[in-house]
Amino acid sequence: MQLQEALTRSPRADFIVEAVQMVSGLLLVLFLWTHMLFVAAILLGINAFNALAHFMEVSGLVPVTVVFLILVIGSHVGAVVRRMPRQWREQKIVWRHARMIRHNDTWSWVFQAITGAALLILAVIHIAVVTFAGIDAKLSSLRVAGGFLVFYIVLLLLSEYHASVGLYRIFVKWGWVRRHSVKRVLSVITVCTIAIGAATLWVFYALGASQL
Repeated sequence: MQLQEALTRSPRADFIVEAVQMVSGLLLVLFLWTHMLFVAAILLGINAFNALAHFMEVSGLVPVTVVFLILVIGSHVGAVVRRMPRQWREQKIVWRHARMIRHNDTWSWVFQAITGAALLILAVIHIAVVTFAGIDAKLSSLRVAGGFLVFYIVLLLLSEYHASVGLYRIFVKWGWVRRHSVKRVLSVITVCTIAIGAATLWVFYALGASQL
């Protein structure tokens, strides 16, 4: 009862906030996977990556993408903050129930909130760097080899974990699929995307190290 009182304020407002959070979350996951495929073009060679980057620049997709991310991330963060316990009393209730229940789904919600806060900071840095530095195979490889490798590894792991848990909670909450089935499917997708991301980072690092 205490947990419900801490997290529930207005049923109608909560439904709207829930819808905004779900839609914005799905859009961010779609962008994450699309972005992963775009960056993975480096696996096909420098020319393939630069050709795709050049197309995005001349077609005006880069500024459009930045505006899209600002709007969607802002909506998602606003919805999440609206549903998160803000007062110290409410936070203590959530932590107490999490420790008492000791359920994986409960702790995954807690860790998702923590990773979400970290991702917001990392995403802002990444968007700012890419926007002002430009998109190019040489620039990206030098950036990875020049000190950003750990940054991108952390960004990769946190984003994939956050996306996987978010999708799992959406599917289970709305009863679209069975709990164990979606968990297995999302685990496979997460492993595959992390593997693609790791291979991409390795190629960028190798290219950048050869130029330093």
